[in-house]
Amino acid sequence: AYEGGLMVFLLVEYKWIPDLKAQPSDPLTGPKSRHYTMLFNIFVLLQVFNEYNARFLRGEWQIWRGLNQNPLFLMISIGTMVFQVTMVQFAAPILTHPLKIHHQGLTVAQWAICIGFGAGTLVVQQILNRSRRVILFFIAKNEDSGSPQEPTHGSPQELQALARSPETTPE
Repeated sequence: AYEGGLMVFLLVEYKWIPDLKAQPSDPLTGPKSRHYTMLFNIFVLLQVFNEYNARFLRGEWQIWRGLNQNPLFLMISIGTMVFQVTMVQFAAPILTHPLKIHHQGLTVAQWAICIGFGAGTLVVQQILNRSRRVILFFIAKNEDSGSPQEPTHGSPQELQALARSPETTPE
């Protein structure tokens, strides 16, 4: 929802972005090529940052945990970023015709906005994780009968333990 909503918002509301004026005299890429280049860049960066969220699927908080033990993941992630910067910023004059990337690339301010929106997916995921924990805590609290019993998968005790400790996940 964040990614889709953000892309629609930026497609419609873009006048606040610095150095993003339509250039009607640009015959190569069209009047809004820098705007579309920025949308393309944000979309790719959203996917790159979301790779880190996708490493853990049970609402864990420390998405960076174990990252140094996964060199293939790091190579792919860093390689994607290097390729994206190269393609948008340095290869723009070559890629102007086939991909309609703006021939001057993006400005520093536009790159900062792109990285900020891309990293926003990390923040949104943490908010969703926290919301999930709060909801699970109250569900478990309401279902808890107070009698001691062996925890089973999805039992109120397990849900409460999951809601209390952000570092543990059920096996």
